[in-house]
Amino acid sequence: MAAKRRITPRRRKTLHGYFVPSHRNNYQPHFFEWQAIAINIAIVIALFLLAHSVQRLIFTTPSQQVGAVLASVLVDLANDDRATDGLSTLSVNPTLQEAAQRKADDMAAKGYFAHESPEGKTPWYWFGEVGYDFRFAGENLAVYFSDSVEVERAWMNSPKHRANILNSNFTEIGIALAHGAYEGHETTFVVQMFGSPAGASAATVAGALSESGVAGLSAGRQVAGASAEALDVIIEDDTFIAVRNDAPIAALTEMQPVGALKDGSPNPFWKLLSSPKTTLQYMYMALAALILFALILLVAIESRRLHIPSLLRGLGVLVLIGVLLWSGMTYFGGELLIV
Repeated sequence: MAAKRRITPRRRKTLHGYFVPSHRNNYQPHFFEWQAIAINIAIVIALFLLAHSVQRLIFTTPSQQVGAVLASVLVDLANDDRATDGLSTLSVNPTLQEAAQRKADDMAAKGYFAHESPEGKTPWYWFGEVGYDFRFAGENLAVYFSDSVEVERAWMNSPKHRANILNSNFTEIGIALAHGAYEGHETTFVVQMFGSPAGASAATVAGALSESGVAGLSAGRQVAGASAEALDVIIEDDTFIAVRNDAPIAALTEMQPVGALKDGSPNPFWKLLSSPKTTLQYMYMALAALILFALILLVAIESRRLHIPSLLRGLGVLVLIGVLLWSGMTYFGGELLIV
């Protein structure tokens, strides 16, 4: 067995001289020399360009395969939030995925972004289209989607969407993406549908709809195989709406799955790749913390011999990081919208 390699005094001095001002480095830490500063600037810019390129590659025109991976990442994020709240994991149902895909494709094709389509189709219309008979159901939407962690965070910060994600009545989930245009801008639509399959008895439907969505339900539209006349609003407030479905519906065993269930969860690499803005922010914060640490040592240890050019170089890199983080809001697709 090879002996454990020891750090020599020479190496300790090199590390010491890289961050700590002393007579060995003429009170000018190597970390703030022009060569090191140039490397840091190159890293900062390269990370920004890489994150921007990944965002455009994955979210601008996502392929079917990439869309499936992004959907899996969002499922994992939703289940992580449910686990934090002590709730059970949602299972991916291929029939529910197909309902979400049809809704996403409809929004992308017609350029709208709402729970109710221009023709008046409510979320429950798509459940009925694929034959998903449910006891409980809900829907979350997002557009200008360019970061998985960001869209999940936005949903969790909204009472309506959070109520759906953390609804203990839901047991299944289906998420789908579609590329299209909204208000003149190319974008990716994401549909997150929740459900709890129904048995042969009566069903209850729950979701986060607007008042116009409830009015649509009472106007005679079809909901997962039951006429809207059988629906009766039983709960309604600012964050949650529930209706009772008094019509009998088919047993769960009669449902025919549509589509294929993706095996396994996305690996950690894909989770990072699908959240370029968030990943960039974490990397910048780590680099900024290192620079700030070196600046504190520069000022605190030898304040009487403070090397002003080194201080200004370090501050300059921090300013560059701040500017790129601020400008990144524009480069990464603007403001995320959810309903």
